[in-house]
Amino acid sequence: MFKFNLLFIIENVIFDCSLIIDNLDIYLKLVKLESVHFATSSKEGEKNPFFPTKTFKNLVTSILKSQNGEVLNDGTSSNIVVQEFVNSYFKKYQDFQFYFINELNTEELNDVSNEQTFSKFLTIMKEKLTLFESDDEKIGKTFVTNLPSIVNNQVHFKSTFETKWLYFLNRELNNNQYKTILLILHKRIIPFFSTPTKLMDFLTDSYEVGGIISILSLNGLFELIKKYNLDYPNFYEKLYSLFDQDLFHMKYRSRFLRLTDVFLSSTHLPSALIASFLKKMARLSLNSSPSAIVSIIPFTYNMLKKHPTCMILLHNTSASDDYTDPFDDSEKDPLKTKAIESSLWELETLQTHYHPNVATLAKIFSQPFRKQSYNMEDFLDWSYNSLLESENTRRMKNEVALEHDKFDSLLGDGYISGWKW
Repeated sequence: MFKFNLLFIIENVIFDCSLIIDNLDIYLKLVKLESVHFATSSKEGEKNPFFPTKTFKNLVTSILKSQNGEVLNDGTSSNIVVQEFVNSYFKKYQDFQFYFINELNTEELNDVSNEQTFSKFLTIMKEKLTLFESDDEKIGKTFVTNLPSIVNNQVHFKSTFETKWLYFLNRELNNNQYKTILLILHKRIIPFFSTPTKLMDFLTDSYEVGGIISILSLNGLFELIKKYNLDYPNFYEKLYSLFDQDLFHMKYRSRFLRLTDVFLSSTHLPSALIASFLKKMARLSLNSSPSAIVSIIPFTYNMLKKHPTCMILLHNTSASDDYTDPFDDSEKDPLKTKAIESSLWELETLQTHYHPNVATLAKIFSQPFRKQSYNMEDFLDWSYNSLLESENTRRMKNEVALEHDKFDSLLGDGYISGWKW
């Protein structure tokens, strides 16, 4: 009855108060006491390994059904019980990581809102699992000292982990939860699936959505392509379609360019395909922010170094005087855009860009290609703020030339009658 009352408070108190945290702490102390006093003894008188799974299962259900808190902008939960459980227990103790998944009873959750329930589940599961770590420094502690051997069974854990995640992925998710899942999928979820290929449908459907969802799904897709031989038809055609004017204004622009760099690195790709991507990026750069262009220029330079057959885009000696750009910007198939017959004239335009950093960087294409490839990490995360900060902290060799006459105001007194400036 005492444990029931503790769980009732954890599950039903809707406002933030220390009482909920105290109840959680007391309940988990009971878990520890039960692991010692409810364990059977061997013939030698020693306690057998034991974990109170039934008691812990009831706690997991109450945490996920807890009515406290709300769903945050990233799809996680502000629930104080969840936050306390994650920070004080789940992140520290490997046995809780194992038994949280093992004792999660999805049948108990069918009658509650999936958005609310999953927000709590996601808050917990976005943390890094330290189970089965081989590095001694990364091996976590255990809350219960004498654990059953099943805690070390990777096959069992991965099978259970997969089942529980697929349960939630097959239910309705809001858009923010969708994004957060895709952000953590390749590091927090795929490595713990017994059969990662079961995520193929989820990822391919995500890739077809378009926009930011497609961009975020690339990490997971890449893992399946690289490690599990996923065959995705028309992959590069879909990747090419993601290059639109919105791309270089998105929050995840740098993440996308890192992956695109990997996808286009193979020397076995047709030069016509590479040329289409480079031409598309060059065309988009004409209307992009300086912070985006600063990443496009070194990206293009590196690609031309990797694919020298595309150098014709910069130096075509056979072009006639009446040359017109044959590039078809509306063509969806990158092999049919005629980009390889075009040129990167847009990059020459950038050499007269209003921002001096962009103009200076673009001039690299007018020089011999003797420079080593750029380190893209130096350019991917630039923003307007970082560009301004670099200008503010830059040391001037000489004093800046200013107007020799001094003025008390921006505009003269007689500029507009009746107005003072």
